[in-house]
Amino acid sequence: MPAAKSRSKRDTDRDLLVLAFEIIADTGWQGFSFTELADRADISISDVRQAFASRPALLDALSRRLDQAMLSVDSEDLEELPPRDRVFEMVMNRLEAMAPFRAGLCRMMMDARTDPGLVIMTACRLDRSIGWLQDGAGLTHGHGGRPFGGLRRKIQRRLLGAVYLQTLNVWSTDESSDLAKTMASLDKQLRRIENLAGLGQGDNTESGAGAA
Repeated sequence: MPAAKSRSKRDTDRDLLVLAFEIIADTGWQGFSFTELADRADISISDVRQAFASRPALLDALSRRLDQAMLSVDSEDLEELPPRDRVFEMVMNRLEAMAPFRAGLCRMMMDARTDPGLVIMTACRLDRSIGWLQDGAGLTHGHGGRPFGGLRRKIQRRLLGAVYLQTLNVWSTDESSDLAKTMASLDKQLRRIENLAGLGQGDNTESGAGAA
């Protein structure tokens, strides 16, 4: 039996999304092939089409999975934390869930330097995910319990997005088992924007537990 076929047999029961990002790690975003995914998973191309209608659908599926992990922090663990720490816990949950996709995501980060289309696709999904982070962490009120208006919420989302991207760059090269460098970078970046983004102890009156 050819080596490629033997490999796909072993991969039959593996996560299709993880397999897709393993291929992306090898070929890059533009070189990704659904035919190769079907071969590695030992399923028909029709079954692959049913799972993912397009390459952007891969990004949608990944975004949903990571958002779910980010929002799955125990509400009781978040309840007594200040806003900055709630954001920290949720972002780390997301980064930990990214471990199986690490090689593919790192390759995509390199590809994005010369692929504006990929930048646009990922930026739109990141903005949506940061919105879920705001809601999940209860970032709805500012000083004195006043609700954030649309502009302030948008500014906060942009600041959180910048923090996330900076942390992602550190994560991509962090080989430690406990992601110590990543955690240190995230904590530093959140403290840097704490006042501007309204992440202080008295800045958000809604508990992250209720929103999550």
